[in-house]
Amino acid sequence: MLPLLVLALTPPAIAQRSFARPTLHEPIPPDPREDVALSISLEGDLPAAINTPRGLVSAPDPARPFGTGDAPYSPTPKDEAPGSTFRPDRVTSRPDALPYDEPFSPSTAPFKRLAAYDSVDANYTLSVRDPHATPLAVTAVPQPDASEEHFYADMVVDLAAGRKVRIPSVGPGARVLRARAGIQTQDVRFTLYKDGAENWFIEGDVTTRARLVMEISAPRAAFGGDFGNPTRAELRAVPPLPPNVQAAAAQVAQKIGLTQRSAPREVVTKLVSYFRAFHESEEPPTGRGDIYLDLALQQKGVCRHRSFAFLVTALYLGIPTRMISNEAHAWVEVNDGQRWRRIDLGGAGRTLNDPLSTNVPYEPPPDPFSWPQGSARGDDLAERARRAASGGATPPPSPTAASSNGAAPPASAGPAGSAGSASNDPGMSSGGASGGSFGPNGSGDGTSGGTSTTLRPVTRPGPDDRPPSNLTMTLDGTEARRGAPLPVRGQVISDGEPCGHVAVEIVLRSRSQGDIPVGVLATDERGNYAGALVLPSSVPLGDYEAHARTLGDGRCGRGQTR
Repeated sequence: MLPLLVLALTPPAIAQRSFARPTLHEPIPPDPREDVALSISLEGDLPAAINTPRGLVSAPDPARPFGTGDAPYSPTPKDEAPGSTFRPDRVTSRPDALPYDEPFSPSTAPFKRLAAYDSVDANYTLSVRDPHATPLAVTAVPQPDASEEHFYADMVVDLAAGRKVRIPSVGPGARVLRARAGIQTQDVRFTLYKDGAENWFIEGDVTTRARLVMEISAPRAAFGGDFGNPTRAELRAVPPLPPNVQAAAAQVAQKIGLTQRSAPREVVTKLVSYFRAFHESEEPPTGRGDIYLDLALQQKGVCRHRSFAFLVTALYLGIPTRMISNEAHAWVEVNDGQRWRRIDLGGAGRTLNDPLSTNVPYEPPPDPFSWPQGSARGDDLAERARRAASGGATPPPSPTAASSNGAAPPASAGPAGSAGSASNDPGMSSGGASGGSFGPNGSGDGTSGGTSTTLRPVTRPGPDDRPPSNLTMTLDGTEARRGAPLPVRGQVISDGEPCGHVAVEIVLRSRSQGDIPVGVLATDERGNYAGALVLPSSVPLGDYEAHARTLGDGRCGRGQTR
């Protein structure tokens, strides 16, 4: 049986007689919750804080002076930053420490969208098919269905009068709700642009260094989730490749077992599986005199090689695809006929050199595609940077946490209450799920501004033959307070193997209130998860059982703690 979690209020302090002089003005620390409630705005009409599934995020200061650690975006980018074209290389060894500048909060590291490519020429050089830049509107009108996530952007830009400077965005379909560029309190006039692949640019009226602060929104579905099952008629038209590239891509498609008549869902699923199975190598791929064939047929390469080869193969097979990159990572976007979706192919480096990547991380939708054992995901790259900045690794599950073969110990057994064995989740539909998606803006009922996150099943075609997941969960204590963090840790295992990189939802359960979602954590490559979730102030006081549950992934089935 699970221990009860008592949700209480912080008791008021007892007034005591004092003969000291009265305090006329008591300093009160800033509270971003009050900023949201009062709709407080900063310069540029920027809201002082925004709600996210991980809690409230305070706005950057638009008037903050430039610092020595600022890495400005300029008309002449640094050597490691991508430009308007991409040429593949044969250096397939895994990089170590990578430079990275994180302008967004919540942090999207390492998925800052800095350069996008959607066209390939006969020499395998990638570029943008429609490089014409059009003005990017700045409008604060929200989407009526609250299906977008909100972010702050804070970056230093070296503006050049009459020249467009490349700047990052958070994802495809992103919109600018509010923006301000300036030098402390002095405003600087500017115009934002985007091209045919949704690369973003800024052009100033004068040549100067300025701080650009924006509020941005983007569809939650753009950050991942299920590809769906579109017909070929529902996909965007893909221009034909150069004849030599088309002939080479046909060889790779044949090896994967795909043709130009294959169903789009089958194409994307098999391509993701094939290119995620690449491996880094100190030995460059050679033998055919064709860099694409050498990389794709030998399955060698890190993130940029995988993304490049995926793009070429997918375009040949008629799937609208983009390769996206920044100074530290590369991935792809595919269009399902309705929207562009991000797909990480792995091959990430070992760590990031950027302390700002340690701010509140953004939680994307669960990955519907399976990962090979030992994969180096982009999320792992950012997680290692956060662990290094915090001075340690994510703690493993407590030894007191029960496994699927035993009951959880009672609350009196130690300082931490534990939740034990897993079962198939009775609260989910009987249809299987290979992944899931969160509600709009992280809430379960489709409303914006929630601080909890819920998982929703995605229907799998045919029977669900995945083995169920077994979950353990340990709470650091048996009492929690609204607005305070609730430390949680545990592990997910299926069929005796850890379930790496799956989403785990934490809920509070009571007879009177039912299930109240608290938040979602992700497991690492060992199936461990850990984090501190802030309890929403709307949770009623009372006694609750804490549960963890998952929708699993392509290998691991659904499950929950009992």
